[in-house]
Amino acid sequence: MTLERVLGDLLGTRAASFQAFGEDLTLLPGARLAELADDYRRALGAVPDRLRARFEAEQAAAQAEAHRWLRRYNRSLFRRIQGYIALGERSGWDYPWPVVAVLGLCQVIAGLRKNRWYGALGVAMARMRGPLGRMEEIIDLSDDVLRRTNRGIFADSVPTVLYALHAREVAAQEPALGAALLDGPLPPLMDDEARALARGLVDGLALADPGARFAALAALTLRHFDREQAIFTHQLGPPRPQRPPAGRAAALLGRVFTVTSVPAPAVVGGRLIFRDHALPPGFDMHDHAARVREFGRAFVTSVTGSRADYAVARDWVRGRFPRPSRG
Repeated sequence: MTLERVLGDLLGTRAASFQAFGEDLTLLPGARLAELADDYRRALGAVPDRLRARFEAEQAAAQAEAHRWLRRYNRSLFRRIQGYIALGERSGWDYPWPVVAVLGLCQVIAGLRKNRWYGALGVAMARMRGPLGRMEEIIDLSDDVLRRTNRGIFADSVPTVLYALHAREVAAQEPALGAALLDGPLPPLMDDEARALARGLVDGLALADPGARFAALAALTLRHFDREQAIFTHQLGPPRPQRPPAGRAAALLGRVFTVTSVPAPAVVGGRLIFRDHALPPGFDMHDHAARVREFGRAFVTSVTGSRADYAVARDWVRGRFPRPSRG
């Protein structure tokens, strides 16, 4: 029994551990929490006696490091960029995920800037009747989804990566203990997919051949991207029934908020540029599979197609943003 499975039972659907950072955790009754504690004790009993005390100590150390990072960096969009850069340094820049995350954040910031302009326009239109009078409300909803998603992605991905790196460092000194951290009971806010990502990162970093290591970690980045897009899907909520726009004002608003392309990074001639990535006709932002497919091409494989392309993207990120301070 794990936290996400209990949440899934309570919600009547499949759940993920990142939902524990939001409103769904209010459903958790004490009796189910007691079940989780009992299951954790049973799983902990499977850890060999000689490793158990150190297992708990090392897991607590990994959680403490993640807590420090979240408290320090998960406070604003620009602080998260600093956090991802620190994560890139912590992993020796071998794992492309932090670079992909920063490039995605650049576009989130650009989108929020555009929203501010529309929001100011919405204030001027607030007294109008019809959909144009609701523009400020619509923009506020869009902003809120972007910020909640961004905060949730950081809170979910950083502890997973740090946990993997900690397990790898422990394994270098004592392989059995490092393996136990990945195979034994996880911290309550990590689920089976987080375990799979942590294992994939440890296994990928262990590959001696640089080409094989990069290929494995680039593929893992795409899987990680799918995981974090699930947070966006969760924050978007279920799609509303589509109704044809009524009147010129509604038609204008529909055109403003119809997404036909996204500005995305690309490596051209040894330089990183941002250009529009066209989306297929009828693209629906609520369609998780379609969004992962298209956004994965736009933001992940566009800069991880080769080691040389990734090096360009990595160097752009490192040069564009200052190194995180130690304070």
